[in-house]
Amino acid sequence: MAKHIAIFFITALIAAAALAGVSACASTEIEKCASRMADYRPVLMTGSADGMHVRLIGGVREDPYSLDGSCSDVKTDYTVITVTGTDGGEEMPACAVIGGTEHSFTLVRHPFRDGYSAELPVRPAEGDSVELTVSGVRAELSSVSASVDGEYALTLARELVDDDGEIVLRLTENSVAENGDAYWYVSFTSADGFSAVLINAQTGEAGAVRTR
Repeated sequence: MAKHIAIFFITALIAAAALAGVSACASTEIEKCASRMADYRPVLMTGSADGMHVRLIGGVREDPYSLDGSCSDVKTDYTVITVTGTDGGEEMPACAVIGGTEHSFTLVRHPFRDGYSAELPVRPAEGDSVELTVSGVRAELSSVSASVDGEYALTLARELVDDDGEIVLRLTENSVAENGDAYWYVSFTSADGFSAVLINAQTGEAGAVRTR
């Protein structure tokens, strides 16, 4: 009987290990690196109406945010909305409808740059529609085109540079290139060094690598 019990437990352990292996294989790179993810920003949307231009970025980041090589376990969702092409003094009331939920807030003039901005403690989910109304002008936002996702960008970056420390993974528009393609910015910050990779969000090619 003892022999049969021992065989049963050994079999159970092997099965559990196999399931754990399958689960680990099924995990994405982003999930595997979640504890080190200081800022994951996959949302990038733009829109315009009547001369008003809107840019929205959103994701989840450590709280408080500090790239010091050690990532906080506390994470918070965020959305930053930036508006240019309109003038309403130092502050302007605004309303954003994100995925059917209305958010009222105040846009504040940027102290150094043209335009206004505000941050909300939420982020659009994939496929959410977003509308912004400022001073009676309503703009519908759409996602910036990207053929490769954050999973691809993180995987490629980890193959190219030292991936120790905190991770920043952001979808960002390319304001320098004439074609305006978006790119993924991936960086790794540790107590011993820093590395970063820029990856074209359309072609998936690494355009620049930086280490120090």
